[in-house]
Amino acid sequence: MQENEVVELKYGEKIISEFDVEKDLEIWENKHERDYKIKITLPEFCCLCPRSGYPDFATIYLEYVPAKFVVELKAIKLYINSFMTRNISHEDSINEIYGVLERKLAPKWMKITGDFNPRGNVHTVIEICSDEIIKKTQEQSFETPKFEKFTRDSERSFDRGGYGARESKFSKDGSRGKSFGAAKRDAKTGDRKPRASKDKFDDKPRRTGSKDGFKKPEFAGEKRARVVKKSDDK
Repeated sequence: MQENEVVELKYGEKIISEFDVEKDLEIWENKHERDYKIKITLPEFCCLCPRSGYPDFATIYLEYVPAKFVVELKAIKLYINSFMTRNISHEDSINEIYGVLERKLAPKWMKITGDFNPRGNVHTVIEICSDEIIKKTQEQSFETPKFEKFTRDSERSFDRGGYGARESKFSKDGSRGKSFGAAKRDAKTGDRKPRASKDKFDDKPRRTGSKDGFKKPEFAGEKRARVVKKSDDK
């Protein structure tokens, strides 16, 4: 090859080298009102490492739910092929693709995964997903804890009958299962009986912490160890 010889690019090389994403990324109108998902696989992505210049290869998985526009398939192919002569990192390339499609298509939901071939014992996967679908998934998967529901039911019961009149829901006739602090009622009249005065129980002995107030029980047949005192003569 002579020094002044001009190398003519093939038509594919020329298209890729001259590709302008702002004017050449063709989009079409979405004619359907229903929601549907488009899945595109691009297994020949290639770019150059920004430090060493070595080629990096990846398979790109594009999924999106279109709103008003869809991307033309040949246009997305040319856009992806335009990276093969660019020095760009894994993270920057996938973020750029996501940003361009998000701005051009404004989809209802979109997810892009860049699965890069291992190089130097490192396998990298870059994934970007729409914030709207993540938020929606979190709201649908959230469930009210059981203890919170039980607390709310208890609060409603307390508001209706008050603390003293609340009864347990496990009793049918109300004769059992009354909550702590419930006042007793007369069986005939239904009136509340007065609570016993504390003075009535003042004459009862109370347990104290002294040895006299507590005696260890002795069990039948229990044998105690015999203590033998050593004689001075022996």
